[in-house]
Amino acid sequence: MTHYIAIFVAAESGGWRALFPDVPDCEAEAYGLARAKDAAATSLVQHAKASGGVLPSPRTLEEIERDGPWLSQNGIDLSKAIVTIVPWPDGPFGDPQ
Repeated sequence: MTHYIAIFVAAESGGWRALFPDVPDCEAEAYGLARAKDAAATSLVQHAKASGGVLPSPRTLEEIERDGPWLSQNGIDLSKAIVTIVPWPDGPFGDPQ
């Protein structure tokens, strides 16, 4: 099973904003971490379907931590973020469920 790293940051609305460093323009927002993780997984599937079921290969956390331009562009301070994984059951090139 493949997974994608999602970074959760506090949203201005009071909820959580989820971003995928490896999948540009794929994000989600919800109140509560559990709901935000569900919304992130749904957003990832929708993004994959919109792009023909193809997602970029996921990077390691260490690679993402070294991606200063992406972190800066998205206003991410990893010391204040929650980092988790969102599983992709069929792999990055499989048919999204």
